[in-house]
Amino acid sequence: MAITQPRYAQVADVLRDRISDGTYEPGDQLPSQRELREEFDISVPTAKAAISQLISEGLVYAHQGKGVFVRETKELLRFAGGRYGLAGTPNSREEEATGIELDVKAERRQVQATPEVAARLEIEPGDMCSEAVYSWSLDGEPVMISTQWEPLAITRGTEIETPAGGERGEPDVITRFSKIGITVKKTREDIRTRMPTPDEAHALKTPSGVPVFYIQRTHHSDVPVETADIVMRGDSFVVRNEQAIPL
Repeated sequence: MAITQPRYAQVADVLRDRISDGTYEPGDQLPSQRELREEFDISVPTAKAAISQLISEGLVYAHQGKGVFVRETKELLRFAGGRYGLAGTPNSREEEATGIELDVKAERRQVQATPEVAARLEIEPGDMCSEAVYSWSLDGEPVMISTQWEPLAITRGTEIETPAGGERGEPDVITRFSKIGITVKKTREDIRTRMPTPDEAHALKTPSGVPVFYIQRTHHSDVPVETADIVMRGDSFVVRNEQAIPL
């Protein structure tokens, strides 16, 4: 027996197809609820539900008092392999591949390590760390937040004790630690997808229903020298892995 979709889902399918085939282009305004009601012979709640479905998928956004518009998406890359090294920063290589340069702002302070951060850095809870929060944005819209911790037992008194000055900061860990004679030998990243926390959703302005990539990263020399929580909007990034096949 065929299962009939709810009416709002059928309307959402039609609108989604129109976005996909270019009938509605990025920046275009969708028909109003009244227009949808007339075109599809549906109620106002059904029209609202169809629009809400598309908003939750990140395809459109509502502008208070003006209407609902097709979201313009620029596909950002994050390489899953071969990101790290001394020859250029990971972000610069990704920006070169896409031709899209992100704006970044940095905030820095010194904090006591939480039990989780301490475990990742192999230090004691309460030990002092430098903390840097990098906020990455595209055309004024936030797309990624990275919070990095480094043990002050390693960096205190060196030129990298404060993770760079200036608004942009210097998020590249390998280059920074090479300045004080420490060679980063290994980087580990665990990548998950999940729904954002309320704070993350607010900071990244994620539409309802849009997940995030959550990355736990740790740079190792003989001991861990840095660990980070990286949160990226799932509707903005593609994680790409390219691997040469041995012949």
